[in-house]
Amino acid sequence: MTELAYLNGAFGPISEAKVSIEDRGFQFGDSLYEVIAVYDGRPFLLPEHIQRLRIGAQAIGLTYDFDNNPLDPIIREGLAKSQLQDAYVYIQISRGTAPRTHSIPDGISPTIVMTFKPLPPVSIEQREKGLRMVTLPDDRWANCYIKATTLLPNVLAKSEAKRRGYDDAIFVAGDGSVRECTSANIYIVNEGHIVFPPRTHAVLHGITQGFLMLCANDAGIGIKEARIDVTALHTSDEVFMSNTMVEVLGVTSIDDKIIGQGIPGPVTNKLYEAFCTRARSANTDKPSLTSS
Repeated sequence: MTELAYLNGAFGPISEAKVSIEDRGFQFGDSLYEVIAVYDGRPFLLPEHIQRLRIGAQAIGLTYDFDNNPLDPIIREGLAKSQLQDAYVYIQISRGTAPRTHSIPDGISPTIVMTFKPLPPVSIEQREKGLRMVTLPDDRWANCYIKATTLLPNVLAKSEAKRRGYDDAIFVAGDGSVRECTSANIYIVNEGHIVFPPRTHAVLHGITQGFLMLCANDAGIGIKEARIDVTALHTSDEVFMSNTMVEVLGVTSIDDKIIGQGIPGPVTNKLYEAFCTRARSANTDKPSLTSS
């Protein structure tokens, strides 16, 4: 088993994969990305991730022929070459390489980058303790539903949270609406029901989030999207986050206010169990809910 890179048609060691300094992904963040979990050698929710990539490419006018040059075979070949069973695949598509100019040049070809690495587990201690979070103002751009690599506000918010002694930050809009974490969707639980912020253009439409809607239905847990404010966060019975890497992870403190009993709650744990059961079963090939 080994880590592996793919760059524009060639596989090789990650340390040897080089992208031009004039690539627009490097100079402008003019690029998109996806992170896909792999369980037992099988990419999880691959069609949904590719569909979100297609939606993002269409939204920013990035021309890539997904139909005649599909990414799926490249991903499967990379997994076979790496021999990784539990892994994550990072995909990045930039607009390509051209002399630096703000306007988009004609006739350039996209740069396709992938890396294949072992999936890092969340520690048992962190799953049992949950996360300490802090709320911070959301100063990102208006189209966070596009999974672009322009993540500097997220980087700064996560770093500020860490500097203050927290695990992560939760973005809050100017009107007090809770949006999401720096790299995960956020949820509250009250009286056994799950609520998450509306899937507008201001938040990423999580692929794991869509799958959790199905898991919640299977487990008999009510789930809906609705506006959440900071007071609701602080006074909820439970809070948790979800993304590809952590799956479902409890939040037990926000702005130094203890959530519930100060440990991941029963709904969070039940949903995580439902996720694990379904994610590693043959049913993962069934479609999940995704954004329109």
